[in-house]
Amino acid sequence: MRSSALFRTFLVILLAFGLSARTARALVTLNDGTDKIYVSGSFSMGYDSNISASAANTSDFAYSSSMSIEYQRKAGLIGVNGTIAFALNDFVKNPGYDTLNPSYSIELDKGTGRMTGALTLSAQRTSQADVAVNLYDTSWNYSVGLNLHYPVIERYSFALSLNYGLLDYTDKGGQPLVNLATYSASLSLFYILSEQRDLFATYRYRLEESSATTSTADQGLSLGVNGKIIWEINGSLSVGYELRTPRGFAQAGTDADSEFGDFWVTGTANWAANRKLAFSGSLSRDFSTTATGATTVTTSGTLDATWSQNARLSFNAGVGGGINQFYGPFGLLPNSTRERRDYYFTWHTGVNYTFNSHLSASLTYTYFQNWSNLAFAAFDRNSVTLTLSSHW
Repeated sequence: MRSSALFRTFLVILLAFGLSARTARALVTLNDGTDKIYVSGSFSMGYDSNISASAANTSDFAYSSSMSIEYQRKAGLIGVNGTIAFALNDFVKNPGYDTLNPSYSIELDKGTGRMTGALTLSAQRTSQADVAVNLYDTSWNYSVGLNLHYPVIERYSFALSLNYGLLDYTDKGGQPLVNLATYSASLSLFYILSEQRDLFATYRYRLEESSATTSTADQGLSLGVNGKIIWEINGSLSVGYELRTPRGFAQAGTDADSEFGDFWVTGTANWAANRKLAFSGSLSRDFSTTATGATTVTTSGTLDATWSQNARLSFNAGVGGGINQFYGPFGLLPNSTRERRDYYFTWHTGVNYTFNSHLSASLTYTYFQNWSNLAFAAFDRNSVTLTLSSHW
């Protein structure tokens, strides 16, 4: 009965999307075009073989729907972008995982004048399978960010970024998860080498404080290139080194408060092989803190391809992989002095079809395999999802 009701709901939403795609205006415009309102909605249904991302291998069918309202104002010196959204997740066999997640965001941006920048504030409730702690958790994510750009002379400019984030777990899945507050600041110097390429240097300081009275402080310096990286490949690539200083871990009886360093890498790239085929990739290596307070060095890379058959039909595929290296007392295996190590590989493929400017559909398949010296963290995962999206 429950599944039948969900299926009827799916048909009603599908019909509503189809009708709105034919009759609704592309957007609502007010005050002579300075104020605009966009409305988006989606409905998805699919199967996930491992909803907790663990060796428990709990599988289920799920239905998800979302709706968002976006307000934009482009008038005067400061522009405004605000969004309110709600996402509903409904599991067939495991109703304990059902969630209703709201999200709110607002951005004030200044795009004219010598100094440009944006102030952003957001609050979002998320539910996800966390690979680092191998359970399905729910949390509120609060963030505040200020980003400024100031040109000194024709070729030189500075970029300043100040950010605060709070990760507050509301459903910990019965595990001792810790909340995490993050403060970060970065300063970058850009040099215009040519019309196609910029060089930049970045210094970043980041402080993470957990509700378990532990903290880490990171300091890193990197050099990079932005624009044309090599040949016809465009994007951004930076390589540097950073130091992490832990505090409050020594009570675990280890030397975990000792400072240690590692390479810091961030990169994205895009290449259009021809009018139909395009590639994109990413590369990352950085410190992070898990929901249990463990320090990890995470190395990851992805490569994706998109084939656009025509304006309506496109296909995509991609691969990815990485290593999660756990450090410190919270990164040890149970009853052992060995630290946890995870290696993962993933690939995906999908098809997208655009019916018109308001309605589109996608079908995706994703495979994920995680190898770990922690038995409970060794698992594989298959998922298939059909999604309908509407925007006007």
